[in-house]
Amino acid sequence: MMLIRRFVAACAVVTLACVTPAAAPAANAPSANAQFIALAQTFFYNGFREQPATATGAGVHTYDAVLDDMSAAAVARRIAEEKGYLAKFAAFAPATLDAGNRIDRTLIVNAIRDDLLSAETLQDWRHNPDVYTGLASGSVFALISRDFAPLSTRLRDTIGRENAIPNLIAQAKANLTTVNSATQEISQEQAAGAAGFFAQTVPEAFAGVHDAALQAQLKASNAAVIAAMQSYVAFIKAMKPSGTFAIGSAAYEKRLQYEDALNMPVAQYLGYGERALAQTRAWFIATAKKINPNESPAAVYASLAKVHPKPAALLDVARGDLKKLRAFVVGHRIVTLPPSANISVIPTPPFERAFITAAEDSAGPLETVSTQAYYFVTPVDTAWPVARQEGFLAQFNDYQFPIISAHEVYPGHFTNFSIERGLTLSLTRKLLQSSEFAEGWAHYDEQMMVDQGWGNGDPHVRLAQLEEALLRECRYVVGVKLHTAGWTLKQAEDLFQTQCFQTPAVALEETMRGTQDPMYGYYTLGKLMILKLRADYQKKMGSAFSLQKFHDALLAHGDPPLPLVRPLLLGKADDGKPL
Repeated sequence: MMLIRRFVAACAVVTLACVTPAAAPAANAPSANAQFIALAQTFFYNGFREQPATATGAGVHTYDAVLDDMSAAAVARRIAEEKGYLAKFAAFAPATLDAGNRIDRTLIVNAIRDDLLSAETLQDWRHNPDVYTGLASGSVFALISRDFAPLSTRLRDTIGRENAIPNLIAQAKANLTTVNSATQEISQEQAAGAAGFFAQTVPEAFAGVHDAALQAQLKASNAAVIAAMQSYVAFIKAMKPSGTFAIGSAAYEKRLQYEDALNMPVAQYLGYGERALAQTRAWFIATAKKINPNESPAAVYASLAKVHPKPAALLDVARGDLKKLRAFVVGHRIVTLPPSANISVIPTPPFERAFITAAEDSAGPLETVSTQAYYFVTPVDTAWPVARQEGFLAQFNDYQFPIISAHEVYPGHFTNFSIERGLTLSLTRKLLQSSEFAEGWAHYDEQMMVDQGWGNGDPHVRLAQLEEALLRECRYVVGVKLHTAGWTLKQAEDLFQTQCFQTPAVALEETMRGTQDPMYGYYTLGKLMILKLRADYQKKMGSAFSLQKFHDALLAHGDPPLPLVRPLLLGKADDGKPL
């Protein structure tokens, strides 16, 4: 809640006099740009104090031992304070700010409005039990997932946060009024999973601290948290479900505006996703026929899973793929890699393996100590039956694994974040990162790399890439249909299975995710916007266009919503149409 998705927190009231000395002569008064920057600094850093878990994730460690206050009174206070900040930021006339600060003003105003939509209009904190489960487990996970301080220091901070979690769960029970059946089911599972996280993962993460007193304190605080979580599971189960998870068309269009800088009716937005899905599906079927015209497209795709690394070779294959991907990026002049663009491939830490199969892990945008980036690859548990091992390795097949690595590392997330660390970005631009941009870029890279020759035209590689696209396009359509068109869970599952060739298990998982994440079409949305921007940029540049120039220009501004990036690259050539 409260902008955690963007590493931002709700903030305490700070009058404009705090950043603009009242006694200063008018002639020496700070410019509007200076006032704006000072207010933004105050907004974010007071916000970190209000939301310590957010601060930890961003790389600010001043409040690592404390936890957010989620009482109804605290939520009401933050809502009022955010409205005050909204008025102050909105009061800056765009014409008085330079181009960069105009974008930052839009980012902050939209972020606050999005937060108020969630907290005041939709009231997730009153209807979604997972708000509290996620805060509890996430606040501790942030302390154990990166080595920004000695393990013993992070253990002390974990004990501090754990001591506050039973009160957080009490606040949850006091705040929650109603819950719909889908959210209830997911929240119950998540709370049970959180209990398991504290029972197994947390002690395992701190097993290397050989301090009997600290371990005793952890044992006590952990036991209290586990008991609170188990009680919370029973509380959620006992709630009588009512209402719907659907946010409705009006809220959906507001979220498009606030999160994606996209002013568009839902029907028009849906149309872009449905057309992309139809085109990719036709391409997928045609590609599968090239491989084997006598099998169904689903069967052809399933055959790819049979060609995969041996269990013991999984990490070495990942390292080899990254070398090849990096060489391809450099050799084909895809994007200019910074000198610091180096990443370590390591086994996923044991305490993260329940959640991750392969993932890039970069430090928070303000982290200064633990800045090494990692590519986590979860090894196969050789104690599993052979059939389960084969099923796990299927996702790492020889055609799909490099596509995943392109998304995560070269030239995807890691490349994007490495470039950002070398940029002189405003605090606002560092902290307000759009999923549409970040995930859109990484997803765009999957297709762009194959288009540029990765796989040497092998239809198996193209089919693997298209399957990734189909899944994201089905999310796009399902997100809209579930939340604005009255679709049932079964209708959504059927779409995933029939149109995107997903298994029943994946279809169910993806549908349930869609009930909680209406906007999870941002992968496809960002990709489509980048393709449109690239075409417009090429038209503007003519013979001077190169893919590398475009990508370098695109990644030079942080991760704001792509409609805000268009004028920076196109100037007067921007037609105002991001799609």
